[in-house]
Amino acid sequence: MTDFHNNIFYFYRGAKQRGQNQEQQLEDNATKALINLLQHCDSVVASEFLKSLGIKTDNDNTIKFELQKPTIGHENISHRAQRLLLAIVEENDPENASICKKLNGPFEGDSRPDAWIYGKDFVVLLESKIGDSPLELNQMRCHWQKLQNGVRPCTNSKILTWAEVHQFFANRLPIILPNLQGRDKWLVEQFKQYLEWTGMTEFIGFEESVFEFFVHQEKDPHIKKWMRAAMQGLAEQVLSSDHGLETFDKFYSDYHVGNFSEKDDHFWAAFGPPKFGGLAHQTVALYDYGLDVFVNVELLPAINRLRKKIKANDLKFREVISDLPAPFTVQIQERKAKRPRVFDYYTVAELEAGVHDSVLYGLKDPKSPGFEYLVTLLNQVQLPYLSVIRRIKRKQVVELSKGGGKTLVDEILKITKAFHPLVQFINE
Repeated sequence: MTDFHNNIFYFYRGAKQRGQNQEQQLEDNATKALINLLQHCDSVVASEFLKSLGIKTDNDNTIKFELQKPTIGHENISHRAQRLLLAIVEENDPENASICKKLNGPFEGDSRPDAWIYGKDFVVLLESKIGDSPLELNQMRCHWQKLQNGVRPCTNSKILTWAEVHQFFANRLPIILPNLQGRDKWLVEQFKQYLEWTGMTEFIGFEESVFEFFVHQEKDPHIKKWMRAAMQGLAEQVLSSDHGLETFDKFYSDYHVGNFSEKDDHFWAAFGPPKFGGLAHQTVALYDYGLDVFVNVELLPAINRLRKKIKANDLKFREVISDLPAPFTVQIQERKAKRPRVFDYYTVAELEAGVHDSVLYGLKDPKSPGFEYLVTLLNQVQLPYLSVIRRIKRKQVVELSKGGGKTLVDEILKITKAFHPLVQFINE
C-alpha cells in the first residue's frame, strides 16, 4: 500500500480513536481528510469546491494547501484579491452566525488556523469545529486579522456545515463532473464515507451493508454508534422536514431513539408528544429484513385507552382499522415481566389486511370475524401489545434510499400520516 493510501486510511481510522482529546482529534482528522482529498485529486475537483464557496480559480492548477500553520507568509495573502475566512461546523447555530458579524474588533494573542488553501489570486483560511464545539470570537478575530492587508480589507466570511460539505461531494460534484474515475472517484467515495461514519452528515438513507450488522454475533461498537446516529437523523427528517409529522399534526412534537442493548435485534425511533409512553404513538424500526413503520399501543395506560374506546364504539374501531391503506399487519403480542420494567414478548396472533384478503380472519371488511378475534385477545391477554405494521422490505429500503434518503423519508411520512387516524381514535 502506498504512503498516499496509508494517509487516507489513517484519517479514516482517526475517527475511531478514543481518549481525552477525541474531539480535537476528530476536528484535525476531518480537516486533514478534506485537504487530503482536494490536494490529491485532479485540480478541477478543488476548483469546483472553491467555486461553490464563491472563489474563482480560473482552473488554477497551482492550488496549494497547508495544515495548522499560523501563517503562509504575507506575500501569499496581501496581494490576493479574493480572501475568505471559512468556518466548517457540525451545526450552524445562531451564535456562530453572530460571531461572523463581529469579526472587526479587538483580540488577544495569536491563532493557528486548521488549514489554508491558496492560489494565484485567492486565499482561504479554514477553521473547523466538530460536535458541540462553538466558534470562538477571539480566535475568529485573530484569523480575520491575518487576511487583512490595509489596502483592500478582507470582507468575506462563510459558514458551512460538514453536512453541506458532504452534500457537495455526494450530490453536486457528480453532476458537475459525471466522469470522475480512478483515484479521484475513490478518494471522493472515501471522504464521503468518512463523514457518514463519523456522524457528520444528515440522514442519507441505508445501504445494503447496513443490514449485515444484525447478522453478526459480535456487534462492532463503532458501527452500532453510527447506526443509532443514522436512526436519529432519520427521526429528525421524519419529524421536522418541510412536510414532516410536526407540521402534519401537533400531536407529533418530539421523538425518542432507543438504545441498542446486547439482546436487541433492531433500532427504533418513536414519535409523539414529549411523554408518550401511555399513549398510542408511531414508531419506525430497522431490522435485518427491512424497516417497519407501525402504530404502537404497548403500555397498560395506552391499552386501557384502546379497550375503553372499543367498548364505547366497537364499530368505529373496526371502521378505522378497515380504512387504513393496505397492506398492513395487526399483531398482538403478550408481554411477560422478567423483572421490573423488563419484559419478554410473545406473538399471539397476526392478522393481515391487503395481503390475503380472502382469508377468513382478514381485516379488509369491518364485519370480518377477525375483529371479533382481535377484540377477544385484547380483553383476555393480561398485558397485550398491539401493533399495526407496514413493512418496507430490505431491497425496497435500499432502493428508496438512493439519492440521499429523501424518497425513503417521504415513504415513511406517507405511511405514518395514513396511520394517524388510528392514533387519533385511541388517544382522543
